[in-house]
Amino acid sequence: MPDSVEELVEVLRSRVLRGLESGTLGGGDRLPSGRELAAEFGVDHRVVLAAYRVLADERLIDMRQRGGVYVAERHGSNGVPPIPESWVADVLLEGLAREIPAPDLHEWLRRCTETLRLRAVVVASTSDQCHGLCRELTDDFGLEAEGLLASEIVGDRMPLPLKRADLIVTTEAHEKRMLAVGAELKKPVQLIEVRPDLIVGEWSLLLRKPVYVVVASEEFGAMIRSFFADVKGVENINIVVLGRHDVSSIPMDAPTYITQSVRASLAGVRIPGRILPAMRTISTQSARQIFRFIVSSNVEAMTRIAR
Repeated sequence: MPDSVEELVEVLRSRVLRGLESGTLGGGDRLPSGRELAAEFGVDHRVVLAAYRVLADERLIDMRQRGGVYVAERHGSNGVPPIPESWVADVLLEGLAREIPAPDLHEWLRRCTETLRLRAVVVASTSDQCHGLCRELTDDFGLEAEGLLASEIVGDRMPLPLKRADLIVTTEAHEKRMLAVGAELKKPVQLIEVRPDLIVGEWSLLLRKPVYVVVASEEFGAMIRSFFADVKGVENINIVVLGRHDVSSIPMDAPTYITQSVRASLAGVRIPGRILPAMRTISTQSARQIFRFIVSSNVEAMTRIAR
């Protein structure tokens, strides 16, 4: 549970943005009161109000005096929520403090992330995990990512994806083994932790009603049930294994999440239901470490080029 204003802001921002993206929230929808959220998260209601004020400054919500809290109406044809001006100004100011003029900052950012084409290999237990993490690494971090099932690493034989990767990404179940592999190959290993706010974020809204999750394997379905085991509304999760269950039984208006592995293997099969957007599962701490690896690798390359 969040225990500071900053952590609560992150949780509530994610809840609203993902709610807008998935259609569970819309502009003008009323949000829980400060006291309701205080009870949900077990924090002082003043902490909730402080977090709400930050989101109001970002123009993501409207706080109406004696009228409640509402999702802000979005403007513009693309429906993208406004970027908070204070955040952009702070980024530009940080650049200026490091002798990078505002007109040049975008080029520095590009060079710090795109000088090298970095490759990552994801080692996990299931194809659902591999495909999902690969999508996040590609879409959110700009890495070339390839998945590798842990069962494919047999004995001392190192599969090609491991040999050519710049970064090995794995889950807790395989951390010890991959640290040994990374040491042998002289490659960094990044453990992926799941966002702690995933449960109290968008899924707390989704689980108020039946939700369908289409997965590629029963093993990953069991992982999902275990992850949400102590969450209110877990009984509303319906796991559908592609190829084993009848996907046509999913109600047309039911929120439906399809894993990346399933998306990659549909081959024209239509999944009914209201399809939810892809989840972001990587925690802030794990994301920070990945970005540090990307930036340090690119800066080192720029330094070599400049010599």
